[in-house]
Amino acid sequence: MKEVYTNKHTGEIQDAVMKNVIDLVETQVEEVRASQLISDDDSSASNNLTRARINEMVIKAVPKKKSRLVGLGLRAGSSSSQPPILDPVIMEELREKTDRIEALETQNTTILAQMAEQKSTLELQSEQVAETQRLNRELLEKMRELFPAQF
Repeated sequence: MKEVYTNKHTGEIQDAVMKNVIDLVETQVEEVRASQLISDDDSSASNNLTRARINEMVIKAVPKKKSRLVGLGLRAGSSSSQPPILDPVIMEELREKTDRIEALETQNTTILAQMAEQKSTLELQSEQVAETQRLNRELLEKMRELFPAQF
């Protein structure tokens, strides 16, 4: 979020509201990490702050205007940290459609290979027909030379 609102040329956050929100969240994150260090002797405990927890801090810190979170465009009651609800029926349909797509792609590949083979066969036959026609013309010309009265 900080990167989005930071001016690339000056390196400063120009939106005062967002600057206050970012400063507040950074302070809260530092306080939580500091309290984790004090309460736990392990230094690895400082890494226990999850993205979901940080997102919750941001949502609580961002002001609400017309039932939306300023700068985020989310509804005030929604939370991006909650996992989506997965309906088993929809998931099964998705699996079936994925299997069907894979089968159609395999079938398409097979058909394309067959068509390429047929095309090369037709090109070869076309070349043979053209050669036969050339030979027939040459033979006809020679016969006209040898037997001009009959042709």
